[in-house]
Amino acid sequence: MFLERSTWPKVEDYFARNDLVVLGFGSTENHGRHNPLGTDWMAPQRILELLDERRPQVLVGPTLKLGSADHFVDYPGTLSLGDELLFEIVRRISRQLFRYGARHFVFVNGHGGNTRALTRTGYELNDRGAQVALVNWWKLAGQLDPKWGGGHGGAQETSANLWIDPSAVDLGAIAPMDLVDDGGERLRTVGFDSVEFEGATPALLRRARRYATNGWIGPDDPAGASAEWGRDMLTSMADWLADFVDAFAESPLPDPIKR
Repeated sequence: MFLERSTWPKVEDYFARNDLVVLGFGSTENHGRHNPLGTDWMAPQRILELLDERRPQVLVGPTLKLGSADHFVDYPGTLSLGDELLFEIVRRISRQLFRYGARHFVFVNGHGGNTRALTRTGYELNDRGAQVALVNWWKLAGQLDPKWGGGHGGAQETSANLWIDPSAVDLGAIAPMDLVDDGGERLRTVGFDSVEFEGATPALLRRARRYATNGWIGPDDPAGASAEWGRDMLTSMADWLADFVDAFAESPLPDPIKR
């Protein structure tokens, strides 16, 4: 049951009998030269569409297509709300749903940069007497099957896009990461903000385009992506999420914390 396709009386009737709502969160940002900027909202959106097929009685809110992606703003097309504005938006949406009767919130997230704002919102809702679950789909996919794990814009996310909308993937643009050791000869760039030095990986804080010339970062080379991988991964995620939502809806609500 998609909120934006429902009338307000239907939503009012839903909350008279239920207190569960599922919300999708993504981002519009760089995902390598070959992937669309909407990668991080496309996967949550498809998972929620599959969830609706499995649990049509569950209320699903609109997927937020913008997130916190300040580290990617040097790649043209990236649109970032930043942590504070994203928090205020998620907080406002959640409080309105709380007012209508929502007490069990499931956040289905497609972008790591959103987790700070989503977690902060979750704590506030929990203080008010709600239960909040944060489902970072790309992490859980690798837990459901290790071969589905991946990084940013690599084979995992490219596979999801190839199944969702193959026309949005530029297969001819797939190329190596080409990470730059911009910290000098003794500091080797190994991932997001991180460099390797004598067996440890401290963070070297800078914008991603300084060291990620392609834009994808991770252990999963997108050259190994396939639509079959994307299909199997996202449908399995939807199967898992449907069962999780059933169990989560029965979780006891906490007592509000008075401050």
